[in-house]
Amino acid sequence: MSLSLQVVIWNRAALEAGGSDPREGDTALSALLLLHGMVMNGGVDHALEALNEAQYRSAVEGFRYFGLEEAAAVLEEAKDATELQLEQYTVQYGAIVPDDSTLTHAFQLKLLSSPQDFADAAV
Repeated sequence: MSLSLQVVIWNRAALEAGGSDPREGDTALSALLLLHGMVMNGGVDHALEALNEAQYRSAVEGFRYFGLEEAAAVLEEAKDATELQLEQYTVQYGAIVPDDSTLTHAFQLKLLSSPQDFADAAV
């Protein structure tokens, strides 16, 4: 799997919501990246405020799709948290996903094991 293919798929997920004809992996990556960016910029509370329920649920499922079950569990629990608890969920999320490399690694593993789940990079 070429690095350029990975970059094309990642960028398409981040900038084009997975592209014009996304497959399961593209959709999961796009949802995950949307939520991750919001958490990194403003905390879990920011993501909960900014995303609608369907977007948030899709992002949590995106974390599960990429094998990031622990992060998904934290985000799932945070949905019913108090304001004070949300700060702790943000800390927990940051411990599990300290930077983009955690997501990049999970994406690379999924792309290698299930390339058919991502639209052709030439699209």
